[in-house]
Amino acid sequence: MPQAAQVTRAEFVTRTEFDRFVVLFDRLAQATDAWIEQTPKDKLDWVPVDNPNVRFGDRVSLVTIKSLYTHVAVEEYHRMRFLKDCDDGATVPIPKDPALAARLVNGDLVREAAIAHEEAMTTLRSFTDAQLQKTVRFSGRTWTMMEFLWAMYAHRAYHLGNIDIYLRQSDTPAPNFFNSIPAAN
Repeated sequence: MPQAAQVTRAEFVTRTEFDRFVVLFDRLAQATDAWIEQTPKDKLDWVPVDNPNVRFGDRVSLVTIKSLYTHVAVEEYHRMRFLKDCDDGATVPIPKDPALAARLVNGDLVREAAIAHEEAMTTLRSFTDAQLQKTVRFSGRTWTMMEFLWAMYAHRAYHLGNIDIYLRQSDTPAPNFFNSIPAAN
């Protein structure tokens, strides 16, 4: 009889951590979508402060709720696809997709973001154990795949916090974060 493949503890922990990540990442995206749906349309492009210090890197210079949400959607869509097929040790590029950004900004914002997110989730769910064992380079350091995926989660949470502050500054009640996370199935 053929013997079952041996799974190392590191591979088991990585797969278990990955499975949990997939659930939490998807829930955070759903919560973000719900926040955007609840945001009054006239607040999506509202700018509380407009000065040279209100920017995120070189790509987001007009910081609005809509631009933050678009930034996160484009980033996650492209990074998932890159991470799945990159070589071990590859440098993660800055994601740019003017066509996707235009669909988000000019179309049904939440619907288009949800479509991009579901495509990213389909890609994410197809990661193999070998792909999860890779490392990548980004922002001057080397990351394990799980470290980088968690950094993407933190990136979304960070910008959801920005959105929360923008809503409050515009005198719009922000959703309760803990009540906005979808419950487990």
